[in-house]
Amino acid sequence: MRKPTPLLPFAIACAVIVVTASAPAAAAATGPAAAGFDKLKSLVGTWEGKSPEGEAVTVTYSLIAGGNTLMEQLSHGNMVTMYHVDGDSLLLTHYCMANNEPRMRAKGLSADGKRLEFKFVDAANLAKPTDMHMHSLTLTFQDADHVTQEWVNSTEGKEQPASFPLTRRSAR
Repeated sequence: MRKPTPLLPFAIACAVIVVTASAPAAAAATGPAAAGFDKLKSLVGTWEGKSPEGEAVTVTYSLIAGGNTLMEQLSHGNMVTMYHVDGDSLLLTHYCMANNEPRMRAKGLSADGKRLEFKFVDAANLAKPTDMHMHSLTLTFQDADHVTQEWVNSTEGKEQPASFPLTRRSAR
């Protein structure tokens, strides 16, 4: 029987080091975007409220993709919004019942740590910029168990706000 060469363990260790060193490292978010995303992560759980029309609304927040994306599921219209860090800002994509997908960007939390303001960037499935679409979202954090979503819909350049005050029903 042949003796293993003493260089084999060394060669394997070198290969592991080369593969590990060449793998892309995940960028750790810092600054206002990271603080804003941390605030968003505090929403994980189930929330209840009322639509502007008085309809009962349930919103569920969960972390997905290794904790890098927050998914919001809104019972009103069975819509989904995804939030994630994008460089030095936060990005959301709203999968709307209007059959378009607006993207909005926020720079980070307000100075008092209570507001995140997302502004329209662009949208998929939007034939004209004047077609109906969600144009902005402001999240206001009153305390750990109360948050208000203020969506602004834009149609033909006219803005229509809709406010959803939410109360935490359960965490996680």
